Amino acid sequence: MKKALTIAGSDNSSGAGIQADLKVFKEFGLFGLSAVTSLTVQNSKGVQRTQPIDSDFLYNQIKSLAEDTKINAVKIGMILTKENVNAISKALKEFNLKNIVLDTVLKSSSGKYLLEKSGINEFIENLIPLSNIVTPNKLEAEELTGIKIKTIEDMEKACEKLYQLGAKNVYLKGGHFDFKGQVVDIFFNGKKFIHLIYPKVKVKNVHGTGCVLSSAIASNLALGKGLEKSVRIARSYIQQKIEDSFKFGSGYFYMKL
Repeated sequence: MKKALTIAGSDNSSGAGIQADLKVFKEFGLFGLSAVTSLTVQNSKGVQRTQPIDSDFLYNQIKSLAEDTKINAVKIGMILTKENVNAISKALKEFNLKNIVLDTVLKSSSGKYLLEKSGINEFIENLIPLSNIVTPNKLEAEELTGIKIKTIEDMEKACEKLYQLGAKNVYLKGGHFDFKGQVVDIFFNGKKFIHLIYPKVKVKNVHGTGCVLSSAIASNLALGKGLEKSVRIARSYIQQKIEDSFKFGSGYFYMKL
């Protein structure tokens, strides 16, 4: 049975983070593994508190799994601290982990930093080059590249900049835009741009979309599918999940996982 590892934060409301990732892995027929980077206090209204896991403890979570079984893909989500960035980087290299999907979780939708500012340089230098693909949204791409994104052309420039920063492949999510009733995501492999265009779903504020998309990409890589095919399958999957999302609590909508 193929195995995928999520290295991410715990979402006690189970709409995102390791809880959502593990559900996605199961839906794709994988055995899900996890290494917890942080604890959160959150609900459908947002993240109220965060608590990082000690970096040595995080490293040893990954070490314990990697020394025991073959890991077919890795999804990285919320990291929170510079020390945890470096612990993850060390483990990825030491245990030669493959099929790495890096979800660039820098801020929550409610505006709370989910990677301390002092860790962003280490994130760029130590994690982006190790990953097979990075999956930023508009705000994260702006933070990482310094490019203000307003148009599809700006999205492509940001993809190129991320590639220059060491990303092997980039998947820039366009959910923060509405291009005439459509969402345009861009996949860039350093040679060509592929635009993935879907109808804009008229549901406000769906929780966990980035986590679910990146873990779906990782799932398909674990199953041996190529990167472009994995991206296309994951994008179709997340579209259906957004369309089927339901009202949870008094804030964000949640996906049925």
